[in-house]
Amino acid sequence: MALRSKSKYVPAAKPASNAGVTLYCTDTGTACHWVRLVLCEKDVPGVRVRVQRPAGFDEDLATINPMRSLPTLTDRETVIYPARLIAEFLDERYPHPPMMPPEASARARLRMAMQQLEQEWMSLVGEVESGAAAAARAARKQLGDRLAASARLFPSRGWFLGLEYGIADCAWAALLWRLGSLKMQMPAGTDPIRRYAERVFARPAFATSLVDAQRPAGRVQRP
Repeated sequence: MALRSKSKYVPAAKPASNAGVTLYCTDTGTACHWVRLVLCEKDVPGVRVRVQRPAGFDEDLATINPMRSLPTLTDRETVIYPARLIAEFLDERYPHPPMMPPEASARARLRMAMQQLEQEWMSLVGEVESGAAAAARAARKQLGDRLAASARLFPSRGWFLGLEYGIADCAWAALLWRLGSLKMQMPAGTDPIRRYAERVFARPAFATSLVDAQRPAGRVQRP
């Protein structure tokens, strides 16, 4: 599935099951990339991607989501945000391949991990990108410290929360790719994260998820 900002809607074999799926997103935002990755892994057909620019947001977005928060997904008359809720919705709406564990305890663990990624890690990336110089430096250092402390969580085999690739891996892939585009070098002792990043970046759906603004960047650098 190719996601493009000016893509045309392609009718699916059964239009009633997937008609009207639209994603409002930015081209480089980490949370927006996370959702595009889930869509690509699910291979949802006929998705319309409407990239929002700083110069002016889509009027339709203001109508369906007065907060204009991104990403926002619509599926027929359903409007969903933020990113972690979109990811869960997509896994339930398009169950193949499954990207959340079936066990209640494992799903709770996944939800906690996704909330932490979105509220803490991705917000730090935003501070590095758009904060004042001093705030950006502090956020960069905090990200580096967190990466160093988290290296043990990344397995040499399998994926972040088990043997199956899931929506948490999509979130980590988007975040690690963004660190590369910010030219942030990985701290010493984070080789497990670097190897994990290389594996998620090698997935075919990852290449499909990139928009033009992201393609030149995103390499996780060695210390």
